[in-house]
Amino acid sequence: MKNNIGISRQLIITMAKVSLLTTCFSLIFGYLTYFVAIEFKLVSLEQLNSEDWSFNLIDLIWILLVTLCGSLTSVYLGLKLAQRFIAPLNSLAIAAREISLGNLSVRAQLDNPSSVAEITKMINDFNRMAEKLEISVNNASIWNAAIAHELRTPVTILQGRLQGVLDDIFTPDKALLKNLLNQVEQLSFLIEDLRTLSLADNQQLRLNLESVCLSDVITQSVNLLQDRFDQAKLVIETNLSDQACFFDRQRLEQILIALFENEIRYAQAGILRISTQKKSEGLVLTIEDQGPGIADQHIPFIFDAFYRLEESRGKKNGGSGLGLSVVNAIMIAHEGRIEYSKSQALGGSCFSILFKPDNLNKI
Repeated sequence: MKNNIGISRQLIITMAKVSLLTTCFSLIFGYLTYFVAIEFKLVSLEQLNSEDWSFNLIDLIWILLVTLCGSLTSVYLGLKLAQRFIAPLNSLAIAAREISLGNLSVRAQLDNPSSVAEITKMINDFNRMAEKLEISVNNASIWNAAIAHELRTPVTILQGRLQGVLDDIFTPDKALLKNLLNQVEQLSFLIEDLRTLSLADNQQLRLNLESVCLSDVITQSVNLLQDRFDQAKLVIETNLSDQACFFDRQRLEQILIALFENEIRYAQAGILRISTQKKSEGLVLTIEDQGPGIADQHIPFIFDAFYRLEESRGKKNGGSGLGLSVVNAIMIAHEGRIEYSKSQALGGSCFSILFKPDNLNKI
């Protein structure tokens, strides 16, 4: 209950306690001092009742006792108050100094749970801010390393091939130019994915919302990649409803292409089932395959940027580790969500995209 009282009230209450206790000590020790003095014949009642107001030894003892007790009370309450004010503020100052020196893992300590509300809130806010700063700096370092890693391969290939052409090692034929164009396209896709994530993180991802028929967009996306589905020996099964939603059509196509390419890269040959179903929480689009699925230890991280289940697996299949994170960012921008689970029907992966009810619209 005490920590709900503000700083100003705490100070007023403490000063009131000092004044009240000092007054009580004055009365108590006054009566005790003169009672003892009368009992031991150090002073008589006649002297106390006389009109002689001269200062005597008994008065001095009384004043000394009151002063001593008042001082001890003030020191005690001051120390208690300091524990609730000075100690946490000192911890906050030390933590701020350490963070300014680059030690971002330091946090202010709140050893006294009875600290006042303002100080407790300030320390908690400071620690949350420090945690976000540490995460931001760590993420920046990870992103810088990951981006450099992703750029290295296509840039190295471009540099090597072009240098080879200049040195007459390679002939600039159609096959070579096609290979170089493929590397440029990979760089273009990577840059666009990074741009999308950056805009989404800063809540600046612009959306051109319109009424979109999901089945039409899904069918178009499947047709666009049909040759690659055939090469991967994936048989498409669809169960689509004539349901529309307010969505950015271009972003919806981007989501579907990213998920379909993910299936082409990693799903084993077999059935790829695409279905839509309206539920109480909204319209759900599910994409299921027959395996191999994702191991449990990887599931919490699959929507993180640059995360790969296996480094060699991603490189072998040409993935940058950004596809699912981009999909997740776009869904968040539309106030929807994407989830991963094990497919109960096919035994492999199941990606579920939930379009919130406010985004639904009957055609």
